[in-house]
Amino acid sequence: MSHTGRKWAATIPGLLLFAILALYLRNADLASPPRLLPRCSFHVLTGWHCPGCGNTRATHALLHGDLIGALRQNAILVIGLPFLLFWAFRSWMQWVYPQRIRALPFRWRQSYTYTIVAVVVLFGVLRNIPLAPFTYLAPRALPVKEIPESEVP
Repeated sequence: MSHTGRKWAATIPGLLLFAILALYLRNADLASPPRLLPRCSFHVLTGWHCPGCGNTRATHALLHGDLIGALRQNAILVIGLPFLLFWAFRSWMQWVYPQRIRALPFRWRQSYTYTIVAVVVLFGVLRNIPLAPFTYLAPRALPVKEIPESEVP
C-alpha cells in the first residue's frame, strides 16, 4: 500500500467515528441528556459559564440546521467553526498530500494567537455578567419536553 493510501486508511475510521458521534448527538434529547454527554466541570463547581459552555447544545443545533439556536448557545464556537474546519482540512491535506498544498498568502504571527486567547477569555468573562446585553452570551437552558398524558404509563 502506498504512503498516501495508508494515510487515507487511517483517515477513514476517524471520519466514520466522527459521523457516528454526530448522529448520536443529533438524535440525543438534550433536555434530559444521556450520561455519555459530558457536563461542564467548571460550571458544576462554580456556577459560572466557561467559554466552552453550550458547545454540545450549539453543535446539536447546527446538526439540526438551526444557526440562530447555535448562536444562542455558544456564539464563539459558531463564529470560529469555519476557521477551525478550514485549518483542520488544510492540516489533513498537508499530511496526506504535502506536495499539492501551497502556503497561505500570509504568515501566522504569535500576536494572532494572543488575540484569539484574549477574545476567548473576554467572552468567558462577559457571558457571566448578569446584565443585558451580556446575558445574551450565556447559553440557554433547553426546555424540558412534556410527555402527553396518553404516553404516561
